[in-house]
Amino acid sequence: MGERLKQSYPLAFMECLRPLPDQPAFVHLFAGLVQLADWLGSDTREAFFPYTAPGEDRIQSAVARAAYAVRSIGLDVSAWKNELNGQPPTFSAAFGVPTARPMQLAAAELSLGDIVVLEAETGSGKTEAALWRFVQLFEAGKVDSLYFALPTRVAATQLYQRVLALVTRLWPKGAPVVVRALPGYEAADDQEKISLPDFKVQWPDVPGDYTAHQRWVAESPKRFLAATIAVGTIDQALLGALKVKHAHMRHALLARSLLVVDEVHASDAYMTVLLEKLLQAHIKAGGHSILLSATLGAMARTRYLNIGNKKKHAPPSLADACAAAYPVLSFRDSTGIHLHPVAGNPQHKTVHWETLDAMDNPKQIAMLAAQAAAQGARVLVVRNTVPAAVATLKALEELTLAQGGDWLFKVNGVSTVHHSRYSRQDRPLLDQAVEAQLGKTRQDGRGRVIVGTQTLEQSLDIDADLLITDLCPMDVLLQRLGRLHRHNRPEAERPEGYRQPHAWVLTPAGHDLSPLLKRARHGLGRFHDGGGVYPDLRMVEATKRLVQAQPSRQIPADNRQLVEHATHIEALQGVEEELGPDWQKLGQAIEGDTSARRGVGHLHTLPYYEAFGEVLFPDSDQKIATRLGAADRLVVFDPPQPGPFQQTVKQLALRHHQIPEGVSPDALPTDIAVLPASAGFEFTLGSARYRYNRFGLERLKAHDKN
Repeated sequence: MGERLKQSYPLAFMECLRPLPDQPAFVHLFAGLVQLADWLGSDTREAFFPYTAPGEDRIQSAVARAAYAVRSIGLDVSAWKNELNGQPPTFSAAFGVPTARPMQLAAAELSLGDIVVLEAETGSGKTEAALWRFVQLFEAGKVDSLYFALPTRVAATQLYQRVLALVTRLWPKGAPVVVRALPGYEAADDQEKISLPDFKVQWPDVPGDYTAHQRWVAESPKRFLAATIAVGTIDQALLGALKVKHAHMRHALLARSLLVVDEVHASDAYMTVLLEKLLQAHIKAGGHSILLSATLGAMARTRYLNIGNKKKHAPPSLADACAAAYPVLSFRDSTGIHLHPVAGNPQHKTVHWETLDAMDNPKQIAMLAAQAAAQGARVLVVRNTVPAAVATLKALEELTLAQGGDWLFKVNGVSTVHHSRYSRQDRPLLDQAVEAQLGKTRQDGRGRVIVGTQTLEQSLDIDADLLITDLCPMDVLLQRLGRLHRHNRPEAERPEGYRQPHAWVLTPAGHDLSPLLKRARHGLGRFHDGGGVYPDLRMVEATKRLVQAQPSRQIPADNRQLVEHATHIEALQGVEEELGPDWQKLGQAIEGDTSARRGVGHLHTLPYYEAFGEVLFPDSDQKIATRLGAADRLVVFDPPQPGPFQQTVKQLALRHHQIPEGVSPDALPTDIAVLPASAGFEFTLGSARYRYNRFGLERLKAHDKN
């Protein structure tokens, strides 16, 4: 065997005139390439590496087979690059718009370097700016692929269609496959796979389909990052930074990409550490990245731009942070960190806002919304929690029944709310209905009230005449305000009294947040374990004060000051000092929570700077995930059950806090009972009973199980 190896691979036994790098980062990268080669070389489909045929010399045929496999799955992108170089596309042609905004052209400058931060208001075109940067880097040979990472599955699903349209315009014929990188929801060019036994996959049979082998990259989540163009959640990228199986392969595949991270401000302390470690390895391996945010605090922006820089720069003071430009394109080079002002959305608006201590009063909220809808206004009500949203809708339905009129948001004729606890089959119906009734092109001139949660903040192109929202941190509040008067409309299209953007910000009784220090409610406050929707009440208090300080604000001109005064450490310390010991104790607890989560993040991430042989992976029974907390559970229904919107339900995701203790991972739903008039169904899992209807999925209390 030794002699045969020498004959077959003579170069391996010759004197090495150009040694490979011996840096740990290179060895880790090489390990990922070996994993990819092993995976691809183990594929037994006919065109790749089936078992050796009689008379075949695999040593000889392997070279041609490998070249074909690499080319056919899309790892060889030279043909697509040559096509762009031969006929460089314009921004207008690529996106089907008359012209590009200055921000979008500025973001594509190749001189910006390997890590860029783009901050601009919602609706300003940040997504197109990031995609156009990819086109320019790809055409210039700086990257070979794109991974667009979003915070949620819903956001990724929304963006997927836009990226698919772009790719079709760039390459009208023979385009690279666009992968929807969502486990359980995989798609390649909008075609969904069918899983078969023995880990095999079947795709819809299209005669003469040249993309058939390109879909190899979508057949397993571990291969997603091999795609030339993929859209998914940030989790798929973060798995390349964790001590988990195939992390090195993910890292090596991502190294050829422009990594776009959208809504980067939405990450918690644990995910922020993971992202920092990922970016360090990614940039070190030659990758590029652009981080997008509506408004990123100066502390976070400095931390990201310090990545890959030997000289670390200190974050600016509160005064300097507030003086920074907005919108802005940030990058760093050998001379330091640079913030270049850019022109974003040409639309500016004066938002009139005021607080209303009605957070605990769904009837009052419903009345306020109904009064506006009766005058023809499109009203968006955003609550911090699902129970609060459901309670608000029920109050609105009672009011509608008593007063007449019909301002309710409906899907296929069924009144409902918008949140995350709906099935994969029903969620697209909800999204489509929201955009139809509150989008750029409205169905009719009647008033409407749409009640929901944070799912209404992102991705959906909706335009409200009036916003009613729970109090939340300022960066989140600005996201919600981005849905208010989002589009320029003729004055006559908005009802009188709602032609100026107006927002009601709901607070607890007496506008007093101090009771939430002891017991979190409505998503505000810290749980005993440090969790919570918005645990840092200091930020929430600072946000409330900013709303109360002035009756109106200029958006986006005031965005920078608003965010910094609600998130900068100096501002938060000011809240602590003024409000006393209980708030100082909260600050210490939040700091402890943050340090603990960052510490866990450091323990879970792969140290790509250490020698490969010294890196120890944890035991297989230790769970390491991209997000801290217990895992959600996917419940499958076979056969599918009737849903509340005339659509069958195949699976439901249970949040970790909805899962009963001790339930087996293999447990199946039992005692399934269809509700009257096919309004949904109930089922049992372990010791818990659940109901899925027009209000979404809920775990029933003991007295409701009858």
